[in-house]
Amino acid sequence: MSAVKALLCAAEDLRYLLERGYPRKSAVRFVCDHYRIGGDWRAVLSRVVFDSGTVRRRILKTVGCDGIWSRRVGVDGFNVLIGVEAGLIGESVFRCDDGFVRDVRGVFRSYKVTETSWRALDEIVSFLADQNPAWVEVLFDVQIGKSGELSAGCRERLESHGIEGHCRTSRSVDFELKHFDGVVATSDGIIIDEAISALNIIQCVYNRIGVEAVKIEEIK
Repeated sequence: MSAVKALLCAAEDLRYLLERGYPRKSAVRFVCDHYRIGGDWRAVLSRVVFDSGTVRRRILKTVGCDGIWSRRVGVDGFNVLIGVEAGLIGESVFRCDDGFVRDVRGVFRSYKVTETSWRALDEIVSFLADQNPAWVEVLFDVQIGKSGELSAGCRERLESHGIEGHCRTSRSVDFELKHFDGVVATSDGIIIDEAISALNIIQCVYNRIGVEAVKIEEIK
């Protein structure tokens, strides 16, 4: 069996197990061990494949790229920045079962600010400016290096684009976004599940810059 065929079979089996209520972590481990899938492809399966109930719930609370006009928007700073940056540098990005776009780099703790980081931030803020939200709150995890520098650069960009809002660091980004009174821009499924409504902002930015995410079934 080819590596691609094994991956597709593993994805199908994982959906089957998740539909029947098997714990996610155990199901991923089982199918990956069975098909001898390791490394980054385990991360792909873990982040891309979901049961139909989860997919329906997330789709119902997702707003379109043009759906934040005059609304409050909370942005998961590092999550969105890293996702957009992955597309800019040509890394693998996936359109997941729930419709959200995710990368599989897993670089949060070791994240380094580069010129591409600032370009990604420019693209994110430009998208937001075009959509005229009432207020934008961008939160960066204080535990990650350069979060203060990114927050300052983000504030400058909001101001230069005439966007009402604030960028700041936080020790509890996930908690704050789960309870944010407005649309939450993130690809983090745990936050999406708790949020009032969610914006697939990485896909929105990709639409602007011509980056295309792929579904796992499209891998060749």
